[in-house]
Amino acid sequence: MKDLLNEIMHTEIESINFEKILKLNNMSEYEFNVVKTKTILTNQEEIEVYFKIVKNSRIKESIFCYWCLIYEEELLNKNFEKKEDIFLSKVIISELTKKKFYQSVFLKIENNKFRILENGTEVNFVNVYKFIKENKKIEKYEKILECFENLDDYVLLVGMKMK
Repeated sequence: MKDLLNEIMHTEIESINFEKILKLNNMSEYEFNVVKTKTILTNQEEIEVYFKIVKNSRIKESIFCYWCLIYEEELLNKNFEKKEDIFLSKVIISELTKKKFYQSVFLKIENNKFRILENGTEVNFVNVYKFIKENKKIEKYEKILECFENLDDYVLLVGMKMK
């Protein structure tokens, strides 16, 4: 997966280490799980990368659920003296930028009192199957292709949260 993401998204990932599966519990009526990883870039910077396979037609809903999930995780890890100390004034969701095999969204929270998600997060939707088939990389990514062969209307959500 590391090599595939580096190739499609032009990232510089050195290693991806599974941390846990997160489930959206409190902030939405949607059910949404993601795999959370600790990922090391080649410059040794550590970031969090989240993975989920989502239906292509549900990308907008997935952006909302992903944002709620990571916001919820940050919020529940903070110690607030009073509930009134928590507020959020603006969420910026950038335009979708379309590349050949993926599209990106950037989320940023402005003016929160306690710097929740202060550096924002990037969400990418990668069409893994299409990339492997069109670039004739079947032999290189054979095992990954097998996972996506019956999921032709699905994309891989790759959320990247910088520290």
